[in-house]
Amino acid sequence: MKRKKHVQGKRKPSHPLKSHHPSKISKPSSKNGSKPKPSPSKATYSPRPIIPFTPTSSLLLIGEGDFSFTNSLITSTPPHISPSTIITTTTNDTESVTYEKYPHSEETVNTLKSGGHKVHFSIDITKKLPKSLTSNKYNCIIFNFPHVGGLSTHLDRQIRSNQELILSFFKNTIPLLSTDGGIDDGSGNIVITLFTGKPYDDWNVKELAKSVGLECVRSFKFDATVYAGYKHVRTIGFREREGDWKGEERGARSFVLGVKDDGRRRKSGSNNKKGGEKNKGGNKGGKKGKDSDDEDEDDD
Repeated sequence: MKRKKHVQGKRKPSHPLKSHHPSKISKPSSKNGSKPKPSPSKATYSPRPIIPFTPTSSLLLIGEGDFSFTNSLITSTPPHISPSTIITTTTNDTESVTYEKYPHSEETVNTLKSGGHKVHFSIDITKKLPKSLTSNKYNCIIFNFPHVGGLSTHLDRQIRSNQELILSFFKNTIPLLSTDGGIDDGSGNIVITLFTGKPYDDWNVKELAKSVGLECVRSFKFDATVYAGYKHVRTIGFREREGDWKGEERGARSFVLGVKDDGRRRKSGSNNKKGGEKNKGGNKGGKKGKDSDDEDEDDD
């Protein structure tokens, strides 16, 4: 007789299988039993400060007030200019009025003169400039926070007066620009810095520049902390009642201008770079990269 095959039933597992639940899957530990190291976070980049000239640029500074900005180019760490660079710096006030308005400025002026730098008083940028300035050419001419002062309380008149001041500045300094040495491989640059917001935005500095044959190479947020010891002073001079008023903490923007189509790099084409090349150790009007703040770029 044939034996009947014994059909074995399916064996039940000793432990019932648990349903797959991703949240309960344990993460592998390291060989030594310690917790795995967290993955490194993405590196953050802070924009490098923009200095619109090189350490060896020939500089002319207009309307310097108490000369603290001029002095900061020397005293900053590291200095913004090389030891061999001679700065030419000016103010529209007479020497005596300068010391009366800004009592601390006399010591600053003596420091600059002892370093061989050229300090000129009574330079009215709206009039014909003296030969002591016009006999030279400059890679960069800077006018920080131009203002006519309280000539009128009428807003429109104030705007027109300041526009006339800026136009005179442009017209009188364009002939003093060098044929090279600009941050964009063109002729020298004019740099003008203004507070942001009204009424300063209404001055339309870019349009004023275009009207005299200049174009905006780039613009960027002005960072006063880059210039050690710099303090913004008012045209009217120091007043005790102003208390802790600090203009250097207000929002401001610098505009780098150049003579239009004067050999400078263009935004389109094979050589499309914004601003100048980076110097070693910092961004001297450098091109846009990882360290650049896109919002600071305003090229046109």
